[in-house]
Amino acid sequence: MYRSFLLAPALAASCIVSAQQVVHQVLVLNEGYYDNTAHVQVVPVSLGSYDPSSGIYQTVATINGARFGSDVEVDGNVIYVAADTLLLKFDANNYAPLGQTVVHGIRKIAIWNSEVLITRGELGGLPHYFEARDKNTLALDYAITPLDGLLYSAEDVQVADNKAYIAVNNGFAYPNYTGLIGVIDLVNGTYGSEIDLGPDGLNPENLMVTADAIYALNNKDFSGSSISKIGRTDATLHFTHNVAMNSGCGASALVADRICYQEYALNKVARFDVATDQVLDTLQDPPSLYGLIEDPINQVMYGTTTDFFSTGALNVMDYAGHVMSTVPVSVSPGHLALDVRMSTGISETVGDGMRVYPNPAQDEIFITLVNATANARITIADASGRVVTDELRNTTGTVRMNVSALASGIYTVREEGVSAVRFAKR
Repeated sequence: MYRSFLLAPALAASCIVSAQQVVHQVLVLNEGYYDNTAHVQVVPVSLGSYDPSSGIYQTVATINGARFGSDVEVDGNVIYVAADTLLLKFDANNYAPLGQTVVHGIRKIAIWNSEVLITRGELGGLPHYFEARDKNTLALDYAITPLDGLLYSAEDVQVADNKAYIAVNNGFAYPNYTGLIGVIDLVNGTYGSEIDLGPDGLNPENLMVTADAIYALNNKDFSGSSISKIGRTDATLHFTHNVAMNSGCGASALVADRICYQEYALNKVARFDVATDQVLDTLQDPPSLYGLIEDPINQVMYGTTTDFFSTGALNVMDYAGHVMSTVPVSVSPGHLALDVRMSTGISETVGDGMRVYPNPAQDEIFITLVNATANARITIADASGRVVTDELRNTTGTVRMNVSALASGIYTVREEGVSAVRFAKR
């Protein structure tokens, strides 16, 4: 766990510790494996937690009675999960279940003030495709119905300017997809308008919010992908650009002002630059991704891979797409969320009690040694295991090391004969 501490007077004089954001954990929603032929849940839906500082992953909850999972969000000390017909709550610290309710066809969720916003879709249709529920009790506050103008099933939901933008794709009525962005006034709980993405904007799947726009990644009819831009000020379509030769339910995310998306024709991750509104390049090294999210605090990406029936992995990658480390998770890890918290004077204690702080670090780290020896050998290794620093220090207390020359990423500090500690270099 993250712990606060008091620095020694000499250290306090040379280093000012201030509050900062840290990624406490990365939540991984594993969809599991449901055999549709035998109608058997072979691998259950599960929720996992990855600690960026230690590099340790653990399964923290198993969700029974759900064929698949479709979204995970963190709000303060609560984790919300959408799974098949269920909306569930878990404590973000001890993972104890806090409640659940039935929401047929639940797809994606977002948090706004005291409400959980929910999109819905199901084969054969549903009475309505959007709900707002009280995030504490999970009771229904209101629904947007076809009489209000929302006629089709929806996928992603994002909040900006006290509005919910929803990807209206009619995704359960193949091949009759739609390409609309619905806008809900969250203050009044009313369906305000729909923005038509045009003939190349069918089947919007993922929405991304920038300072001035809403971007939609559209899977069309799975013959290709496109990106649409909607202005936040004028609420109009600025463009829809075709960006990929073929498509699927692949990963996409806004990473460092670029939309990264799986390009199936090239089997690469491509990048669309939102500054120029053009395809920038393709990343050569990433594996074929199923889920993707940016960690802007540690300046890395987390991307998942799976064979959809027996294995799954979480990959830590730099912004160039190089895989820095990989940990096994469960099957079909398609949805990720960051648990971001405030911390003052972060340290991480592992094994025999060695500490490394601050974490993340930018220019220097402080290492509290364990062994009472005047000659302490300290090594720092990168995510591939390559030793980048190897020093022999004549000290028995706290070591100060300059890491400003290291590239951004995850590193492992080891004191000879003591368990290792990981830290993130920004």
